[in-house]
Amino acid sequence: MPVHETHVRVRYAETDQGGVVYNASYLVYFEVGRTEMMRAGGLPYRELEERGIVLPVVESHVRYRAPARYDDLLAIESRVSEVRRVRMRIDTRISDAGSGRLLAEGWVWLACTRSGAPAAFPDDLRGRLENLLDGKNSDSESSASGDAGSGIGRKLEE
Repeated sequence: MPVHETHVRVRYAETDQGGVVYNASYLVYFEVGRTEMMRAGGLPYRELEERGIVLPVVESHVRYRAPARYDDLLAIESRVSEVRRVRMRIDTRISDAGSGRLLAEGWVWLACTRSGAPAAFPDDLRGRLENLLDGKNSDSESSASGDAGSGIGRKLEE
């Protein structure tokens, strides 16, 4: 399952006074996309949390291409692009569902934590995450962009 697509209609609360989607709302859309991708891949966040695993965002990047507006239907495409020992990267593209026009794109790095501290992905979870990979990156390869480190500590670089 290299790419997962879900749809969201822009709600009024996600826009500014001019009816344009507020910039931080795109990170919420990124979350919707990755949550639904994980669920579709057999890894609902609830299951992870029941195991004591929390995946906080430790780094994010969004490039805004065109504005979305109130009541637009958005297509959110999410894919796991890299899995490392302690973290993973999810790439996201948001476009207008009707026209296909690209509105925003970016990525987030998520860290695997237990009790608030970085921890290696359990082997079974790592295997399931690797099944979601788009087929190009795992441990030994580093990302060409956005991999300058998050300041969380050396453990997250692994």
